[in-house]
Amino acid sequence: MPRTTVVTRRATVADVPALVALTDEMRSVGARAERAVNPINTNDIAARLTDAIASPGISVLVASVDETPVGLAVCRAIHPDPLSDSRVLQVSHVVVARSHRRRGVGHALLAAAVEIADAEQLEHVGIELYPSVRDASRFYARLGFAPVTVQRVAPVGVLRRRLTGDTPMVRVDDLVRRRSRVRRPLPAQRAVRRTTEPID
Repeated sequence: MPRTTVVTRRATVADVPALVALTDEMRSVGARAERAVNPINTNDIAARLTDAIASPGISVLVASVDETPVGLAVCRAIHPDPLSDSRVLQVSHVVVARSHRRRGVGHALLAAAVEIADAEQLEHVGIELYPSVRDASRFYARLGFAPVTVQRVAPVGVLRRRLTGDTPMVRVDDLVRRRSRVRRPLPAQRAVRRTTEPID
């Protein structure tokens, strides 16, 4: 399918209704953990997009074809590791309208992200995506993105139950005490016992 002319720019508050409509594309993400963090489940997505657009540390990008918004991406410079000095441009919530996929919209959004990274003198661009979206994973891999860390999400209640479980947790000193009770004689001790036992 031929590529169309895609224009990218920073979003304005006037773009919020169109961006909210684009986020509806994210409803297709189906894994349980992904649904838990999917912003489409928030009731105030329009207000959050408005706040992000107004934030000096966030760049909300919109891609348009014939002046119609067909793509969205959110960029921000972050420290991915609190113990590291490195900063990357983190790109998240990349959405392309189904009617305009495979037409260069994703490329255009990432090209705009690269320009932002250059302007902020950042050497790396990171991408956030849901593991279930395999086509997107292959797309980013072809562009040179490689996995660095894996973030897994678990509900607090489930994690607490799994950590405590139905069986009580065993402390290290309990294990030592149990082992000392069932400690068997050393081989040398067993040999001595055999030599001192009476012979019938």
